[in-house]
Amino acid sequence: MTVRAGKFLGCALAALAIAVAGGAIHPFGPVKGAVRGTLLDGALVDPETLATIERSCGNCHSGGTKWPWYSYAAPASWMLERDVSEARSRMNLSRWSRYSAEERETLLSAIGAVARTGEMPPQRFTLLHPEAKLSPADRSRLYDWSRKERRRMRRAPEDPMSQPERKSRVNGWRSETERGSYSSM
Repeated sequence: MTVRAGKFLGCALAALAIAVAGGAIHPFGPVKGAVRGTLLDGALVDPETLATIERSCGNCHSGGTKWPWYSYAAPASWMLERDVSEARSRMNLSRWSRYSAEERETLLSAIGAVARTGEMPPQRFTLLHPEAKLSPADRSRLYDWSRKERRRMRRAPEDPMSQPERKSRVNGWRSETERGSYSSM
C-alpha cells in the first residue's frame, strides 16, 4: 500500500468513526425513543385516507417514524432528528386525542391547506422517500377528509375529551388494556 492510499484509508476510517460517534449525540433529545400510538385516535377516517396519511405524513408527524440506516450517523442523524422533532411539535398524529377540539380543528384546516397546496410532504423528504409523494387524488382525498372531519366535529354535541372517563386520563398515558395500542410511559 502506498503512503497516499494509507493516508486516504486513515482519513476514511476517522470520518467513519466520527460519523458513528456523532450518531450517539442527540442534540434534539430522545426523538427516536418516542412512544407510538394510534394515528388520529378518535377521528373518523376511512382506511384509504388513513393509509395515505400513514405513508405520507406519519413518518415525521407521529411516533411511528421508520428510521433509515443513515439516521444513525452524524450529521444526517441530527438533521433528521431536528426535522422530526419540529414536525411532531407542530402536529403529532399519535397524540391526536390529546389535542383540544379547537386544536384539532386548527390542525385539520392546516392538513387540508398543505394537502391542497402541495406544501407537504416536503420535496427533500420525497426525494429520499418517493412512495410518500401525494398524487392529485391523494391531495383531494386528504383535503375532502379534513373538511368533513371539521364539519363532523362542529356537529358533535360535545368534545369527546370532555367525557368524564377520558378527561381524567388526558394528561397521562393509558394502559394497553384501557387504550389498545398505547403503552404506558
